[in-house]
This record gives sequence, C-alpha cells and structure tokens, in this order.
Amino acid sequence: MTQQFNTRKSEDFAIGGKVYKSASWSPLKAARNLPKIGNAFAVPISFLFSNAEDPQSAIPQALMMLFSQLEEQDVSELFNIILSDVWCKTTDKKLDIENDLENLDELLHLGASVLTQHYGCIISGKGFRQLFQVMLPINQLA
Repeated sequence: MTQQFNTRKSEDFAIGGKVYKSASWSPLKAARNLPKIGNAFAVPISFLFSNAEDPQSAIPQALMMLFSQLEEQDVSELFNIILSDVWCKTTDKKLDIENDLENLDELLHLGASVLTQHYGCIISGKGFRQLFQVMLPINQLA
C-alpha cells in the first residue's frame, strides 16, 4: 500500500468505524473519468439548479432522473471507478466494496467523500469556469 501513495497526495476518510485512504487522481485520470461519472450526475444536478426558486419541489424529479441514469449505466462499474484508488487502512488492503463496506449508506458516504476529493475543484476552482469562457466564444463563432 505504501508505494501506491508515495507520489500523489492522499486523504483519509473515517466511515463506519473504519478508516479508508484514497489516493488523489492525476489530473489526466480525473479528466478521463469525468465523462463517465459526470454523465450520471449532470442532468439531475442541472435540473435542481434550474429550479433554484423552489429546489425542494425539484428533488423528487431530480432523484428520478438520477436513478434512471444509474439504471442505464452499470452502477457497479461507476462505483468501481470512483473507489478505484481506495485502500482500507484497517486491513492494509485495496478496498473490496462487497466485503469492507457494511451497507449502502457507507458506500454512498465513501463515494461522496472520494468524489469531493477528486472533483471538488470543479465547484470551487477557476479551471472549469475558464474553460467555458473559452468555449462560449468559439461556439458563437460556429
């Protein structure tokens, strides 16, 4: 496990009485996985943002969109991608989703934590916004 985390920063997450270590993805790996992961979440999230005046009433529809998207995709493949570089510090072994996590809540909690680790910069950073600022004028020229 030590070699896995020598070159990249990692974060620890305490969930369900266990501690998990997640290696940060390289920028290229995060970009390569973004379409697969974003595809599942983009439509429901954009639906919620488009109903900013009453987001509470949009939650059921957004959840239906999310579940529909997860049904079309292989949800196990999606979680395998998200949790691909996670180790269980308790056992010093690569995470085995089926055996190391106790329930769906732990899976979702760990998945959300790792997604924040890898993609939190999209929400707080300038890079994505700058990319759209470049793309918008190109789109208007076409």
